[in-house]
Amino acid sequence: MAGPDELQLHDRQEPVDSGEQSPRLLSSRAGQVTHHLLEQGTQSAGVTRQVRQQLWQGRNRQLRRLIQQYICNRRIYNKILFWKCKVWMCLLAVVVLFITLLSAVIFGIRATPLDDEFIEPNLKIHGAPRYYVGSMRLSRGSFTPELATPQSRIFSSLANPLKTMLQQLYSKSPALGYYFVDSGVFSFSNGSIIAHYWLQFALPKEAELLIRYTLSIEVLTNVLRQHLHTAGVRRLPEVDPSSVTLQVSTEEYVGSLKTGQCVFHNLLQSRKQTFDSLGLVNCSRNSSNYWLVQGMSGYSIKADISSMPARSVCSDVEVATYSSWVPDIEQTVSKFSQSSHAFSSELVVSGSVLLVTFNPRAGCELSQYSITFLQVPETDCGGVLAGTNGSFVLPSYSNDHLEGINCTWNLKLEEHFRAKLIFKDFRLDGSPKTGVSCVTDYLEVDGQRFCGEHPQFCLYSNSSSLQITFHSNQTHTKGFTMDYMATAENDVAESRCY
Repeated sequence: MAGPDELQLHDRQEPVDSGEQSPRLLSSRAGQVTHHLLEQGTQSAGVTRQVRQQLWQGRNRQLRRLIQQYICNRRIYNKILFWKCKVWMCLLAVVVLFITLLSAVIFGIRATPLDDEFIEPNLKIHGAPRYYVGSMRLSRGSFTPELATPQSRIFSSLANPLKTMLQQLYSKSPALGYYFVDSGVFSFSNGSIIAHYWLQFALPKEAELLIRYTLSIEVLTNVLRQHLHTAGVRRLPEVDPSSVTLQVSTEEYVGSLKTGQCVFHNLLQSRKQTFDSLGLVNCSRNSSNYWLVQGMSGYSIKADISSMPARSVCSDVEVATYSSWVPDIEQTVSKFSQSSHAFSSELVVSGSVLLVTFNPRAGCELSQYSITFLQVPETDCGGVLAGTNGSFVLPSYSNDHLEGINCTWNLKLEEHFRAKLIFKDFRLDGSPKTGVSCVTDYLEVDGQRFCGEHPQFCLYSNSSSLQITFHSNQTHTKGFTMDYMATAENDVAESRCY
């Protein structure tokens, strides 16, 4: 007896004889094809009619359902949605569009740096500039006076290959090329040959993380050092990778280095050299003047900056000196603003490089200024200081100073003035104490000894004359830097000592 499901499909038992085919199945073209294939398959396999009848009866219901589902699906997919577009055409178009968009996203991510979201199309033109100044030592060659003149042929023969190397390195860098703008070599100094260069990058509006990581000094110097280690750089003048230095600089300073305006290169070739009536050095009013001074190797520079009272004295002129060719606060030796009164300032710089800057805010021509440079051997220290203010550093400051140093400075001011001493960096051997416990390394001021490491502090002299003595028996001490200024005795009580 047939089950309920089978009764729903047909009312009577349908013979599967080759001569008596199912009218309901053969009523459709699909049923005829299916029956024909089944008939041929069973006959070719040598199956008897009885077996074929059992096989047909077992699969009859399943085949009907599959055929009906196929016909239904085919009708659905061939249904026209609009115009001549069928359902299967629309589905195929959606799949193709999805694959295309996915491929574009994948290839776009692979070809775009992580920082691309911060990149603007005209970043190098409209981006905020950021400047760096650094140096690197050439392993071969010796310094000649012609290298101190940027217009000389020898200068160009060394500077141009280094400039090309810097430009190709940073412009082709995957991480830095989007931000790199320009580079150049602006000077050479002695100590074999030391090349001084500048770099310019452009920053987007949101650049805090970019400065901290991508354009940090560590990243920029490491990229250059790694490049110098490669074999391809051997065609250039050999550079010592460990000598590479870099510091952040100002737009005004690097702008002057790029154009050569307001910059004066001065090579001291005698023990004493004086420049009277400075005037403007290829510069307009209200623009800073930069004096890049270098002395002979093995000598320190002592400078006396003064204004001549016979000439008209400008007011509000800021004068600063640095122990390197980077106007960085850590390299500051002296910084003061001149009032309308005549003045003189003496300073001593360890090493053979000095940067002097004049910033005439009131539009002065600087004609009233005079500078005298005196070169002294680095092993010599001490002397007489008679300016109204000034600065000096321990010879070989920032390096390990020599063993067995004894230096004495005698400071002499006008009557009724006292000296204010400001120690900006004080690092000597021993504990940070004062008195007789300071034995190996100490600085003695008016009979009082100081040693160890101290934060910035200041002292006042007891009179218009002062003796400062430095003594060292050690070889591994950084030293100190000190500024002094003349203060009227009546103003000492009101002046703050910090």
